[in-house]
Amino acid sequence: MSKLLIVESPTKANTIRKMLGNNYTVIASMGHVRNLPEHELGVDIANGFAPQYVDTPRSKAVVKQLREAAAAADEIYLAPDPDREGEAIAWHLWNVLQKSTKSPFYRVTFHEITRSAIEQALSHKGEVNQHLVDAQQARRILDRIVGYQTSPLLWRHLEKGSSAGRVQSAALRLVVEREREILAFQPEEYWNFAAEFKSPQGELYHGRLFKIDGRDFKIPSGKEAMKLEQKILSGKAPVIAQISCQERRRFAAPPFTTSTLQQAASSSLHFSATNTMRYAQQLYEGVELGSKGAVGLITYMRTDSVTIAKEAQQSAAEFIRQTYGAEYVPEHFNVYKNKAAAQEAHEAIRPTDVTRTPEMVKDYLDPQQLKLYTLIWKRFVASQMSCCRTDQTTVDTVISSADREEFTFRSVGSVVKFPGFTKLYEYADRESKENDESKVLGKLQNQMGVELNLLEKAQKFTEPPPRYNEASLIKALEDNGIGRPSTYATIMKTIQDREYVKRDQGRLIPTELGYKVNDFLVAQLPELFNIGFTAQMEQQLDDIEEGRRPWVGMMQEFYNQFIQWLTAAKHAGAPSEELADTLLKCLENIKFAEPKKVGRRTYDDHAFVQSIRSKLEQDHQITAKQFQALQSLAARYLSQLSIDQLKTLPDNMVLEIQSEAENLVKKAAEQEKAAELAGDIDYTALFKAFEGVEFAPPVKRGRTTYDDKKFFDSLKKQALSGKVLSEKQTEALGKIALRYRQSITNWDCVSSILKLENPAEIQEEPAAPEAENRPETAELIAGLSRVTTWAEPVKKGRFSYDDKKFFESLKKQFESGKSLSAKQLAALQKLAQKYGVQA
Repeated sequence: MSKLLIVESPTKANTIRKMLGNNYTVIASMGHVRNLPEHELGVDIANGFAPQYVDTPRSKAVVKQLREAAAAADEIYLAPDPDREGEAIAWHLWNVLQKSTKSPFYRVTFHEITRSAIEQALSHKGEVNQHLVDAQQARRILDRIVGYQTSPLLWRHLEKGSSAGRVQSAALRLVVEREREILAFQPEEYWNFAAEFKSPQGELYHGRLFKIDGRDFKIPSGKEAMKLEQKILSGKAPVIAQISCQERRRFAAPPFTTSTLQQAASSSLHFSATNTMRYAQQLYEGVELGSKGAVGLITYMRTDSVTIAKEAQQSAAEFIRQTYGAEYVPEHFNVYKNKAAAQEAHEAIRPTDVTRTPEMVKDYLDPQQLKLYTLIWKRFVASQMSCCRTDQTTVDTVISSADREEFTFRSVGSVVKFPGFTKLYEYADRESKENDESKVLGKLQNQMGVELNLLEKAQKFTEPPPRYNEASLIKALEDNGIGRPSTYATIMKTIQDREYVKRDQGRLIPTELGYKVNDFLVAQLPELFNIGFTAQMEQQLDDIEEGRRPWVGMMQEFYNQFIQWLTAAKHAGAPSEELADTLLKCLENIKFAEPKKVGRRTYDDHAFVQSIRSKLEQDHQITAKQFQALQSLAARYLSQLSIDQLKTLPDNMVLEIQSEAENLVKKAAEQEKAAELAGDIDYTALFKAFEGVEFAPPVKRGRTTYDDKKFFDSLKKQALSGKVLSEKQTEALGKIALRYRQSITNWDCVSSILKLENPAEIQEEPAAPEAENRPETAELIAGLSRVTTWAEPVKKGRFSYDDKKFFESLKKQFESGKSLSAKQLAALQKLAQKYGVQA
């Protein structure tokens, strides 16, 4: 009987093929064979959100091979990964292949790639779980609708190419809000006291000031600390007031889930979430172990469950008994509690064979694979070991002052009675230090007098919350119920690839673009990108997976809300119908300029005004951007508008129009002057002189790339096409000429045309004076940081002036080590004067 087994990846196919031999044909589908189209929504919202699936670019050849294999097979086993995404792939395969064969299809899943696991899966064949498919489909369509319909808002208001995502934007919001917490944080001073005491036997032990008169305390200043120091030093001889000894039990952490693995690999191995999942995938799909052949070393790595199969626990117990001794095996298996949403049918991440130690496989793994395997192996074995038991001794030493204040210093020491799981983690150094102190504490007795050998005070400051790294951000997402095991790595990668967040020494910091995208989305779509709402949507997807909720109903309920939010966001800042109509009436009798063709586009002011008029009549509203364009036209044709017409408009709008008109006149004058200056320039001869120049390679600084050749070529193209270079462009060309003077073949020609006879006349712009070298700048920053009440933001024309926001941007720039320009420094000084801050 011919049997076809279909998995996702070639590596997994090769591993399984060697295990099953010639009884099965094993083929990889190469992931999804169908997907939503790349450049269109691909969802029929009006007809039950029906997805419009198309073949993926690389799937055609694979599907052809699969159809031929399916036609020849007597049984077809669909074996993609055991999660939503894998279930959806299995469903798509069934849809694509069912017309090619009359043979039965079976769904099989396994959580580890070992011979026994695969054989067991094949003996428990079933059907595709439609609930899982529906949950995956709902997530895919939900994310597609949010991304495709909100991203154009970003393009119109921020940058082309920006994108919004239901989950990625929630992650970005967490990073931005944390950064703002840090920027707004005001450190508070406090002081700690530590003492060294000498016992009657001459042995030393240490304690920290714990209570004053039995109460918690805070020492806010050096002055208070000095007073306290004098009280303690002039007090009575220290006395042991209380001694307690308790047994403490510490249990091992549960085996890894996807998120805890990514967190641990980030913290201890400095792996990104993406790399962690890449190496874990390789360990799961199979590694060649010499003569033993290919085998999967770990169980499936996308899981939120800490459940362990009973067989695996038994194997671990036997391994621990033989390796460490029977006392390291707990009386009952360690059982860990899953979170409410976890899939208990899945297992935690563990080695497929606990006896396959890292030492045994090190010659077959690359360094990264070995590090990750060792981390997984140790965590699993430790999770099945006995707890660590310690005797903890706590000693309170009291000093009474002359005015009967009691200062209690607490000392804590631990002695390990039984190392338990910590034997696997080599804590020997820490334990030996703890034991030395504990031996001294163990000899002390209640009411024993001791000697104050040393008293130290230390100034401290409260610290802001730490920036997120990938590990802590993944934990925050998980704690907030955002995302699922299969999405964490993608979220981390997306927000960094989009340059919304950058990594600095492992920490995640929002970029300027990240701030803009987050602030826009939170302002315009607050309900959609609310952390709680995002978590609620995740729960609804889980409900679909469990069969408690139909996916189309969930999508319809979401979309009814979403379309209202989106419509409101699109028209945010839009004028009233009455105001738009008033401005259009002012433009009714204008004699517009003739249409102008620029490249492939034709600019026709009259046609534009007519199109806006039609839209207003049809929709009774226009967008803020369209209204701004009408205002710009009013500025351009201001000379044709009468005083009576202008009186129909709000005063602030008239001022904006007049200001823009003045700028247009100024710009026109500059262009006319540039044209006059350019009349004598022989651009052909000028650019010919640059033909031998070899420009420096492009340089990237932050998000900007500086490319001399590209910039030069754009100036050349403009000039030789008959367009005049502006005064600034001509000056920039002069700077390029000076920079590459040694390579220019005809310097006399270039210097004559650009008037560079004296090279000192045009130089590179001097670096901005470094604010950190000006002592008053740091004082101004510190002084303004203490301002608690800022003036309300003021809107002038199209601009909003916000003192607090402006200061925070200067502070952030200064604290990052970047210099402030002279103009910025002057603005900072004005701000300081306004709020009574002196340097």
